[in-house]
Amino acid sequence: MPFQDPDPTDPNMLVGVMLPADAEATRDMAYVFAEEFARLGYDRSRLLGLFKTPFYGGAHGAYQHLGETEILLIIDECLNAWGQAQFSILDFGVSIEERDSEISDPESKIGKDGVRSLSGRAPDPLLNVRKEESDDE
Repeated sequence: MPFQDPDPTDPNMLVGVMLPADAEATRDMAYVFAEEFARLGYDRSRLLGLFKTPFYGGAHGAYQHLGETEILLIIDECLNAWGQAQFSILDFGVSIEERDSEISDPESKIGKDGVRSLSGRAPDPLLNVRKEESDDE
């Protein structure tokens, strides 16, 4: 069999199948998309944009089938349940808001010893693993 010709008896050949689904299955699918991206930190406008974008075939199909009003209700419900989570950067011990404020005003976080600290506190000595070497020892 040539490389490009499909063999109908090949058990590894990919076959796509459309399954019938009612409005409830489409609504459940929309909830799954909204919940997953809300957990990733998407806000309301980004979630709605995801549903409006044809690139996301499942989400866009749910948007076309259910309409914008129903999708917005689903988005709001998922954001109320999952969109309130706040993440912090544990490596530095600061929240995202503190990190963002430092990025916008980097001069405000320089300590009296001239060392920049992400949180405005004195640098943690445990994070400074480089030791001064001396010939006296």
